[in-house]
Amino acid sequence: MTRQLLINCRSGERRVALIENGLTTELFFERSGKTSVVGNVYHGRVLRVLPGIQAAFVDVGLPRAGFLFVGDITEARAAFAADRGGDHVEPTAGTSPQHGGARYPPIGNFIQQGQELLVQVTKAPIGSKGARLSTQITLPGRLVVYAPRDTGVGVSRRITNVAERERLRAVAEEFELEEGGLIVRTVGQGADHADLRDDVAFLTALWQDILRRSASAKPPDLVHQDIDVTLRSVRDLKLDRVLVDREDEARRIRDFVDRFAPDFDGRIEVWAEADPLFERFGLDHEIRRAIRRRVWLRSGGTIIIDRTEALTAVDVNSGRNVGSGDFEQTVLEINLEAVKEIAYQLRFRDIGGLIVIDFIDMSRAANRRKVHAALLSALASDKARTRVLEMSQLGLIEMTRKRVRGSIVQSLTEPCFYCEGKGYLSSTRVTVTSILSALEAKAASGVAGVLHVTAHPRITEALVEERQDALAALESAYAVDIQVTGNGDLHFEAYEVT
Repeated sequence: MTRQLLINCRSGERRVALIENGLTTELFFERSGKTSVVGNVYHGRVLRVLPGIQAAFVDVGLPRAGFLFVGDITEARAAFAADRGGDHVEPTAGTSPQHGGARYPPIGNFIQQGQELLVQVTKAPIGSKGARLSTQITLPGRLVVYAPRDTGVGVSRRITNVAERERLRAVAEEFELEEGGLIVRTVGQGADHADLRDDVAFLTALWQDILRRSASAKPPDLVHQDIDVTLRSVRDLKLDRVLVDREDEARRIRDFVDRFAPDFDGRIEVWAEADPLFERFGLDHEIRRAIRRRVWLRSGGTIIIDRTEALTAVDVNSGRNVGSGDFEQTVLEINLEAVKEIAYQLRFRDIGGLIVIDFIDMSRAANRRKVHAALLSALASDKARTRVLEMSQLGLIEMTRKRVRGSIVQSLTEPCFYCEGKGYLSSTRVTVTSILSALEAKAASGVAGVLHVTAHPRITEALVEERQDALAALESAYAVDIQVTGNGDLHFEAYEVT
């Protein structure tokens, strides 16, 4: 697989795109002064402890207080694991605070209001929700992740070679750390002892520096800021080439590579062509496509992606594809094609949380199993953790995808100022009826003379042409004169009666 990272730097904004085998799979946007807070470590103060939901709100200096669930507190995780006899099955955030079964002990056993904590952001603020926090600090390096408050050694599950996994585990266990645990990352495959040792030495020194900063900090205070999206992509991804359209940005990346990934040197190039980098690779088109509600399939079918407060709904339709033979086979083919596009769109748009997919109904259970298996296979390359339930008899698949940041749609769009984010407007008939009610109320209050109605031209046209009898009845009943004026500057749902 060929992997390229394209970096477009504009005044005040940086856009980063990952292209795998010619297909754009991930997009990141970052504005100057508005870098992601994920990975940052803060010295915070507990504002409120909520035993009913086993959580606390912590002030870390962000616009909204961060959310800390009991399962993300180091001591609570240790107590839970001990109670389960070492079984690390995670209970859900909504489980009862009572201790027993697969439930954590009460959060009040571990933290209290006003307490100072060293916490890390694990999920960025999304919508009205504050950042998700954890006291289980993790510091990612190029080859390993250092967890200073954990124990043991692990190896990335994406390294599937058994012999290589055992070799890496043995090498990592040779580092006799005074505290903490290690996880060898996917990019650590093939690394030798010296490379891993240098990575571990840097991360353990970084942790000591964080502790020193925290000791003198007054909450809320930022004690460690993670690197920006560009350097994070270079650090975390196995890349064959990096193309950047500004020399100073290329120089900054090379300085980072010289320190953390010297083996990557020579693969960073400056885009020197006349046409813009993103335009040449068709990324501006891909960005526009990323916010569309409807996505067409090659067969003529479509998928519709709608985001709500609680979940993302994906609807598969046959569209223009009516088939030419067996209907069940046609539906199966459309659903299988949709599976690949859905998996791609979930990753490309970075859609997280609860997702419900409504496939076209199939009568045969074997076909439903084929579509489910195809979805699991298509999601295998997604680095975000997913959980997929079996397809129901109604053709629905419920799944979750780990959400760390807001989706691309959220970062590229804003609520429509016209419909105020509803996605629809009141019908002409509803607004006309409201105007007639307002006119009658005004006339019944004893107002005499002329009543002026001002509304959007489409509304006034319907009022005059379709409800002339109602206007005449009001004029006759209350001895008033009603004059109607259209104003194109008014909102479609707004009107004035004076």
